[in-house]
Amino acid sequence: MAHSPASPRLQARFAGACYVLIIILGAYAELVGRQGLVVAGNPAATLRAIGAHADQYRLGFMAEMITNMLAIPPTVILWRLLRPTGPTLALTALVFDLTQNTVNALNAWAQYAPLTLLPGSADGGALTPDQLAALARLTLRWHDVGFQIGLSFFSVALLLEGYLVLRSGYFPRWLGAVFMVAGLGYLVAATDYFLGLRLSLFGAPQLASLFGESAMALWLLIVGVNEAKWRAADRQA
Repeated sequence: MAHSPASPRLQARFAGACYVLIIILGAYAELVGRQGLVVAGNPAATLRAIGAHADQYRLGFMAEMITNMLAIPPTVILWRLLRPTGPTLALTALVFDLTQNTVNALNAWAQYAPLTLLPGSADGGALTPDQLAALARLTLRWHDVGFQIGLSFFSVALLLEGYLVLRSGYFPRWLGAVFMVAGLGYLVAATDYFLGLRLSLFGAPQLASLFGESAMALWLLIVGVNEAKWRAADRQA
C-alpha cells in the first residue's frame, strides 16, 4: 500500500493557498506589469512606457517568476491527492503540468528582455531607437507565443485532473467538471491563437478558465478534501 500523507486536508489547503496567490500574482503580471504598458501598434511608445515605469515592469516580471515557483507545490500535491483514483492519469497530468511550468519559466526571458533594450543601454548602442523599440516589441510577442505553448500543456493537465476529481468520490463532481471546463477554455484559446482563426469569442475561454481555476483554488483553500473518503480510496488503491 502506498504511504499516505499525514494530513491530506492540510496539504490540500496549502495547495489552495498557493493556487490563490498564483491567480492574483499572475493577473498582476499580465494586466499591470506587462499588457498594462503595451501601446497597441506603437513599439516606440511601448518601450518608452516600459522605461518610464521600469519599477512597475520589474515587479510584474518578479510576480510571474514567483508564480512559476509557487506552481510546483500544488502540482505535486494534486498528483498525490488524485493518485488513488487513477495512478497513470495522475502521473500523466503531473508531467504535463510540470512541462507547462518549465516552458513558462524558460519563457520569462522574453518578458525581461525589453529592460535590456531601453534607450541608453550600452548593449544596444549599435541599434537605432526604432530598431530597439521593434526588437523589444518582438520579444513581448515571443513571450505571448511561449505563454500559449505552456498553456497548451496546462490545458491537458487540467482536463486530466478534472476528470480524476470528477470520479474521485472525495471531491464534489461539479468541481471536476468546472476544472475540465478550465482546461477546455485554455485549449480553445491556444488553438485560436496558433491557427490565427481570430474567432469572436469575447474572452469566453479565458473567463471559463478563470472561473474553473478559481473554484478549485478556493475549494482547496477553504474545504480541502474529504479526508475519510480519501484515505479509504488510498487504502483500496
